Amino acid sequence: MRQVSPAHAAASVQLPKAGRSPSAIWATMDEARQADVQWQQGRVAALVYLPGDDVVAVAKEAYLRFFSENGLSPRAFPSIDRFEREVVAMTAALLHGEHALGNITSGGTESIILALKIARDKARAEHPEITEPEIVLPETAHPAFNKGAHYLGLKAIRTPVGPDFQLDLDAYRDAVTDNTVLLVGSAPNYPFGMIDPISEMAEIAAERRISFHVDACVGGYFLPFLERLGTPITPFDFRVPGVTTISADLHKFGFAARGASVLLCRDADIYQYQGVRFTDWPSGIYSTPTLAGSRPGGAIAAGWAVMQYLGEEGYVRLTQQAMRAATRLQAGIRAIPGFQVFGEPVMSVFAFGSPERDMAAVAAGMEARGWFVHPQRRPPGIHVMLSPGHDAFIDTYLADLRAVVDLVDRGQIDGAGREAMYS
Repeated sequence: MRQVSPAHAAASVQLPKAGRSPSAIWATMDEARQADVQWQQGRVAALVYLPGDDVVAVAKEAYLRFFSENGLSPRAFPSIDRFEREVVAMTAALLHGEHALGNITSGGTESIILALKIARDKARAEHPEITEPEIVLPETAHPAFNKGAHYLGLKAIRTPVGPDFQLDLDAYRDAVTDNTVLLVGSAPNYPFGMIDPISEMAEIAAERRISFHVDACVGGYFLPFLERLGTPITPFDFRVPGVTTISADLHKFGFAARGASVLLCRDADIYQYQGVRFTDWPSGIYSTPTLAGSRPGGAIAAGWAVMQYLGEEGYVRLTQQAMRAATRLQAGIRAIPGFQVFGEPVMSVFAFGSPERDMAAVAAGMEARGWFVHPQRRPPGIHVMLSPGHDAFIDTYLADLRAVVDLVDRGQIDGAGREAMYS
């Protein structure tokens, strides 16, 4: 099992006695960057999103304009408060949340943890008899739910998907108990890019009067525009009765700067459980709606600026470009004998593989050619998340993939000892 390196591991590095010149600092940083994946050349199909230089320039300029502002205090910085409220309002409109309230968080993990907190605290208020709260989620749901459950004292119960990679709804329903405080669905899930049966899942939650969260961190700023392009999208947002909270990452397919995600609550009755208010200390009321106290004003401003710059037409255009890249890559993958795309992905997030080949060896071969690969464990394969800028690199990727598969078939690449990693 890979261990996270502690931040103090480089014990030999100490604060310099005299400050260094900016040129020396930049040189050191440029040297360190040489080991990084060349994302500018489309070499990583995740982690970095490629909307175009113009969008990136807008995000950078907006971030720098509000580099020092702190989202902790709307009284001191009403501009940041305005940007946040307007981002939340625009996002709520996209996701049909007529009465929705919410905030910008640092990322999808924080949004998810807050959704867990809301469900836990709501259950505490309404069902104090629940002393061992549980959440039920598909096995394809993001690990952040288990992370948050660990932090908040919740038991996470994962239920299986079938051979078609779609949720086994009966197993999901059977996992619900009197201790369940939250049900979870994804739109789409990360491993296969498939939307869970949100309406059916939310109905189960509503029948039991349980909170229901939709993790749309990947699809929240993509699926609404894909729908505008004429693609039928299974309802997943506040149009579905029973959905109480939704997370959507502005720094993914919203193309904003890191870190910016949005958590939405259906209404004020749900939102009241999100924040924390504390008064019993010498310095006055401490009230925060998110996990963080201080929040970078630049990230909030950049999110607002990108949404204003792109508008609906810009997002539709970028969604179309990303889907073109996905369609081309999927066609090329399926043209390789024995290869398949797993399940029925709805957007430019999917996984592929070949049951008759050592996919760890294929991943090793692609990495040897300079691609940053996300191996998938069940079933063995490779995961990709394509953004608009990847369209220019599809032909190169497919040529390398075909060459690597040929080498694997001839036994010239060995994948032994490789472990699938998310990060």
